[in-house]
Amino acid sequence: MSGLAKLHAEDRRLTILRTLAQDDDRRVNEFVLKRAVELLGHDVNRDMLRADLAWLRGQLLVTVREEGDGAIWIATATEEGVKVSRGKIHPGVAYPVEP
Repeated sequence: MSGLAKLHAEDRRLTILRTLAQDDDRRVNEFVLKRAVELLGHDVNRDMLRADLAWLRGQLLVTVREEGDGAIWIATATEEGVKVSRGKIHPGVAYPVEP
């Protein structure tokens, strides 16, 4: 992965975590997440989003529930994921910088 691609991946993962952390129950389906990530400047397809969610799940930052035999993924931020969304350093996730 090139340096720029790595930066994009890290920022997408932070965007996903921040989106989840903003929701009252920290749970959002993949279609809403895709739109949120796109609105925040990333060109992302469903496979890329699922790859990011799988990576975040592997890091124990989110849980993923598959509905309809995997037709839709619903992600929930873990407590650790919320901490990372608020600034806790985690390799592979961008550090949030406030404007």
